Amino acid sequence: MMAVVMAGGRGMRLRPLTDILPKPLLPLDGIPVVEVLIRQLVRHGFDRITLAVGYGSPLLRTYLGDGRRLGARITYLEETRPLGTAGGLRRVRTEEPVLVVNGDILTTASFGEIFRRHGAKGADLTVVSRRSETSVEFGVLETEGDRVSGVAEKPRIPFWINAGIYVLSPSVLALIPEGPFPMTDLILAAIRAGKRVFHDPLEGIWIDIGRMEDLYAAERTFARQRNLFLFGVDTEPNEPGEGDPAQGRERP
Repeated sequence: MMAVVMAGGRGMRLRPLTDILPKPLLPLDGIPVVEVLIRQLVRHGFDRITLAVGYGSPLLRTYLGDGRRLGARITYLEETRPLGTAGGLRRVRTEEPVLVVNGDILTTASFGEIFRRHGAKGADLTVVSRRSETSVEFGVLETEGDRVSGVAEKPRIPFWINAGIYVLSPSVLALIPEGPFPMTDLILAAIRAGKRVFHDPLEGIWIDIGRMEDLYAAERTFARQRNLFLFGVDTEPNEPGEGDPAQGRERP
């Protein structure tokens, strides 16, 4: 099975750390984020892994090499200019679905099961989703025409967010145009083209490492439960720290 890890972002909100290292190489308890992801992917049966790289490409190539150390065959898609969250995928050549994962997340998602459910549903595009909610700081009126039927005081409204994990079939990859293209536009293009687009709810831990506080949360969570993420590969769990495991910040 094939997976693509999106690892070309600049990581501006994590400066000055990302002035030195590309975001996927930032360590969690001594192990880079991207290595954690690759070890998980290999464990779930993904032996062909492509990294879409841009900023920090030489460091990523030097650290990961051809992937044999991690049990995978790693190749690289070099972006000479930023192509957004989907633009680089135009160059992926495959006759089978491909799993796509953002290279800046820490998660316990079961990548293999996500891939299998995509096939079982006959999906063209699967977007892994995460349950979130937002607070409304006002009283919300419930209305029927101009009649008020109730009031909800400062309600919390649930919704699904994009968790940065996808399965794309070749017919969806073919919709990507030349040049920069965001994944959101690809999802909309697939819907407009009549493709079968589903979401797959993610349970468990998911942390989007976009800001310093997210990196600290990921470090604490990984240090406490590293076997949960690495399945005991080449490591032993640390002593648990204080407080509850962080669940991370959902993408807006």
